[in-house]
Amino acid sequence: MISSFRTKNFDWILFPLICIMLIIGVYFILSASNEKYVMKQFVWIGIGFIFFFMLLSFDYLLFAYYSYIIYVCVLCLLLLLLILGDSVKGTRRWFSIGSFSIQPAEFMKITLILALARFLRYKKYGLGLSDVGIAILLTIVPMALIIKQPDLGTALILVPVLITMLYVAGIRIFYLISLFCLSLAVSPLLWFFVMHPYQKMRILGVLWPQKTSDWGAGYHRLQSLIAVGSGGLLGAGWGNGSQNRLKFLPERHTDFIFAVIAEEWGFLRACFILFLYVVFFMCGLGIARNTREPFGRLVVVGVFTMFATQVVVNIAMNLGIAPIVGMTLPFISYGGSSMLASFIALSIVFNVKSRSKIDLASE
Repeated sequence: MISSFRTKNFDWILFPLICIMLIIGVYFILSASNEKYVMKQFVWIGIGFIFFFMLLSFDYLLFAYYSYIIYVCVLCLLLLLLILGDSVKGTRRWFSIGSFSIQPAEFMKITLILALARFLRYKKYGLGLSDVGIAILLTIVPMALIIKQPDLGTALILVPVLITMLYVAGIRIFYLISLFCLSLAVSPLLWFFVMHPYQKMRILGVLWPQKTSDWGAGYHRLQSLIAVGSGGLLGAGWGNGSQNRLKFLPERHTDFIFAVIAEEWGFLRACFILFLYVVFFMCGLGIARNTREPFGRLVVVGVFTMFATQVVVNIAMNLGIAPIVGMTLPFISYGGSSMLASFIALSIVFNVKSRSKIDLASE
């Protein structure tokens, strides 16, 4: 199950694209925080690259073989986290290891993708109602544990991942529409029985920011909008953004780093970030279309759906059109567990593309 690393099958478009994002991320993390976070980001990027190239040496089908075992192990970590995890501002999301923290929910995203891909890969004649039910169950269990932390943002990422993978696996349109209607039907239950008061206020903060700013729910949104708007076309220059420099903008190096980029680089260069992500997702679509092996295709679709959801939600909340849910911008925001999980997911995608090229060449 171990294969040699072949540079001719390596994706030489996607890899430098990621490197550009990483450089931009470090550049603005330094502007938004300090050298301590930059050094920690370098450590996580270094660990990420180690995992990235190490996992390229393995046949990606090895992940299919062990996917259920990995799924159960990460579920156990999520359970253990609720008991032994570090409590920060009333949440339990991290295990501390020295000066670093590990967030198991970040790894649950890729773990769920692997488990769903294994379960759905050989459903050649469409998905039955029982198949859809099992796939939903595989998703709901980790969602419930992540919501319990509470981390609603990470939990909600699992929903589009599930729907997209079901669609690619051949779910009937009737079932897909029914699933969507069911999601809408249970959403009021989330509001009344699951969501915490501060989460409700964040949603209200999008609808009525002026009325909720006194309670802090609209403060993040308003400060982010001021940062984005004050950047103009060309920006204030690196390190010169008033919202960033005067620390009016909260979570500048993580959730709101796009607002920092927009303030200091301006609208035109912020659009360059969007362009990078568009090319990134087009590469992912190309890999999925050229992959014939069902497990690999489903994994690629799941991974890029995960990344796309993060990008859309993060930028939308920076622009004030989505609630604040605490979600990083892939490969740009500071975040150890998020960065490492992203590198692992990316390595599997590169592995799939590499082997699909070999399979096509042998036909």
